[in-house]
Amino acid sequence: MILARVLRGCGLRAAGQWNPQPAARGVRRIGALLALLASSLGAQPASSPGVSEELARWRATRVRDVRYELSLAVLERDTARGKVVVRFVRSGDGDAVLDFRGPALSGVVANGRSLPDVRGDGAHVRVPAAALKAGENALAFDFKAAIAPAGASVIRYKDATDGAEYLYTLLVPSDANALFPCFDQPDLKARVKLSLTVPRDWRAVANGALVDSTDMVWDHEGGGTEVRILGFAETRPISTYLIAFAAGPWKTITRTVDGRAITLYARASRMAEVEADSLIDANARALRWLGDWFGRPYPFDKYDFVLAPAFPFGGMEHPGAVFYNEESFVFRERPTQPQRVGRTATVYHEVAHQWFGDLVTMRWFDDLWLKEGFATYMAARMQAALDPASEAWKTFYLRNKPAAYAVDASLGTTPVWQQLANLDQAKSNYGAIVYNKAPSVLKQLEYVVGERAFRDGVRTFLARHAYANATWRDLLAAVGGAAGRDLTAWGGQYILRPGLPVLEATRDARGVRIAQRPAQRLSGAGAWPVRAELLVRGDGASQLRRPVTLAGPTTRVAVAADPAALVFPNAGDHAYALTLLDSASVAWAERHLATPGDVGDPLLRAQLWGALWDLAREARYAPTRFLALAGRALPEERDEQIAGFLLARATRAATRWLGPAQRDSALPALEATLARVADDPARPYGLRKAHLDALVAAALSPAALAALDARLDADA
Repeated sequence: MILARVLRGCGLRAAGQWNPQPAARGVRRIGALLALLASSLGAQPASSPGVSEELARWRATRVRDVRYELSLAVLERDTARGKVVVRFVRSGDGDAVLDFRGPALSGVVANGRSLPDVRGDGAHVRVPAAALKAGENALAFDFKAAIAPAGASVIRYKDATDGAEYLYTLLVPSDANALFPCFDQPDLKARVKLSLTVPRDWRAVANGALVDSTDMVWDHEGGGTEVRILGFAETRPISTYLIAFAAGPWKTITRTVDGRAITLYARASRMAEVEADSLIDANARALRWLGDWFGRPYPFDKYDFVLAPAFPFGGMEHPGAVFYNEESFVFRERPTQPQRVGRTATVYHEVAHQWFGDLVTMRWFDDLWLKEGFATYMAARMQAALDPASEAWKTFYLRNKPAAYAVDASLGTTPVWQQLANLDQAKSNYGAIVYNKAPSVLKQLEYVVGERAFRDGVRTFLARHAYANATWRDLLAAVGGAAGRDLTAWGGQYILRPGLPVLEATRDARGVRIAQRPAQRLSGAGAWPVRAELLVRGDGASQLRRPVTLAGPTTRVAVAADPAALVFPNAGDHAYALTLLDSASVAWAERHLATPGDVGDPLLRAQLWGALWDLAREARYAPTRFLALAGRALPEERDEQIAGFLLARATRAATRWLGPAQRDSALPALEATLARVADDPARPYGLRKAHLDALVAAALSPAALAALDARLDADA
C-alpha cells in the first residue's frame, strides 16, 4: 500500500496512454527518495557481487581526484603480478570500498600503515575507515591477475604461424577490477601511470606515451630472465574501462600526420599484409575532421592503434591506444566494397569515441547509448562530409535501420536508456537499440533542431563536461539551449519510451494524409513527435519534397498527389519510423525498382526496398511478390550494398517464409539468377562474390546443389 502511494505520487501508472514526462519524473523522484533515505541513515552499501549503482553513487559522494600508479610484470604465461598505489581525496565517512576480482591480493598498506587483516572477498576490498583520513589518501596493494586466451582481463594470443605470443587488455565494461584493485565505475575517472615489465624483445603500447625503457635481469625463483621495464606517462583523467595496454613482439610503422606521430602495431606474421598508409591516413583524417567539427582538438596526449588478433569487437576506443579487430582490418582475400566501407566506418566510430566516450563519459552504463550511438552517428556524418561519393547516408540506413526496426518492433525491445542496477549486467545492454536505434534517433534530433544548433549544442556539452561525466539529459539540455527550445518531452518519447512509430501515407482529393501508430503495444498509446520529409513522385522526373511535422496520430498535408504516384513520408531517412507503402506506392515501386536506374537516388532506392520488406513482415505484401521483384532487379543492380540487402532478404524469404510448394516453385528462378550473376565475368568481384554466397545459402534444389558440387570439383 505504501509503495503504491509512492508510485502514484511520483506520477507512475501501470497502463494507459504513454506519458513520458510523469513517468520520467517518477523515476527521478523514486531515485531521489531512495538516495535521501540512504543518506539520512548514513548507510554504507553492503558488499555484494559486481558494482551496484548504490555502491557507485555512495562512492561518488566520497571519492574524487583518483590516481593509479600501476606496475605489472607479464612474464608468466598465465599470471600477471602487480602492485598498485591508489591515491584519492576522501570526504565523508565510512570505509574505502574498492573492487577486485583477481585471484590473489596481499601487502595492503593504507597511508604507510600495513593492514595484514584486510582481504578481498572475491568482489571488493574494504579498507577500514580507521586507516583513512580526510583529504588525500594512498592505498597500496600487491595482486595477481589472470592471463588467458579468453575470459580474462589480459588476453593471450598465440600466433599459429610463428609461435609468437601477444597480450592485450580487455576491460570494458567492468573488468578493470579483474586486473587490479580500483574504483571500477565510469564516473570516478583517474589519471593512470603504468609501468610494464616484459620480455626484453617485446614492445608495448598503452594509454600514455612511452617515456622510459630499462633493460635488466629479473631474478625470479632462483633464475635470471632478461626483461625490459617500460614506463608510460601519466594519462589525463579516464574511466577504468578505458585503461589499456598491449605487449608482445609487435611490428610497428610510424607516420607523422598534421604534426602528430601515429604508430600502428601489428603482429609480425601479418605486417606485410597491412595497408599501413591507408589505415594511418584514415585515423589521421578522422582526428582532423572531428577536431574541427567539435571545435576542440584531439583531447589526449598521443594517438596509436593496434590490430589485435582474435579481438572480440570491431574496435575499442582506449584513448592513446585504440584496438581494432585484426581480421576486419587485414583482408585475407580481395575485399568487397562493403568490407572497405565497414572498415572505414569502424575507424571513424572509434576516433569519434575519443570525444564522445573518452573526453566526456556517461555517468553510468544505463547511458551506454550516449557514447555508442553518438560515435556511430558522427562516423556517418564524417564519411558523408569527407567522401560524398561514398553515399554514407545510404550505408547508414542499410546498416542501422533494419536492425533497429527488427528489435524495436518486437515485444522484447527496451528504451534507449536502459536502467542498470549493477555493472555485472552491463554487457546485456549492448545490442541493436544502443548501436542502431540510438544513432538513428540522433539523426532525427539534428533534423528537428537544425545542423547549426545541433553542432553548437554538442560543442557546449563537450566543453561543460570535459574529462568528466554526463547523462543524456545533459546532452539534450545543451542542444536544446543552442536551439532555443526545451527538449525534455522529446527526450521522454525517444529515450525513455520503448518501440517506434509506424507511418502510413494515403492520398485523396484533399491531399496526403499521414497516419502514425505504435509498432507494438509495449509502447503504449499516443503519437511520437516526428519531423520528416514527404516525397510525392510520379512516373516522370518531377517530384515534390516538403518537410512535415507529425505531432498527432494523423497529419494532413495539402499537396496534390496523382493516384498512381509514389507517396513516401520519410524521404532522406530523417525520421526514426517504419514506413509502410500504400497500394499505389507499392505499384510505383514495382514498376521502377525492377530497373534500378529509374530510382537514381541510392538512399531512396534502399528505403523503398526496406519499406517493401517491412510490408512483407507485416503480412501485407506476399513474399512471392518480393522474390519476383528482387529476381528482376538483381541482375541490373550495380550497388553492392543494396544488392547485399536484397540478397539477404530474398534468400530469407525463399528458405524460411515459404511453404514447401511455394518454395519449390520460387527457388529455381532465384537460384538461376544468383548463378547467372555469380558467373558473369563482366561484373565487379564484390557483386559476384555476394551472389555466390547467397547461392550457397539458398540452394536447395537438386540441380542447384549439383551445380555447386561441380564448382567445388572444378576448384579442386
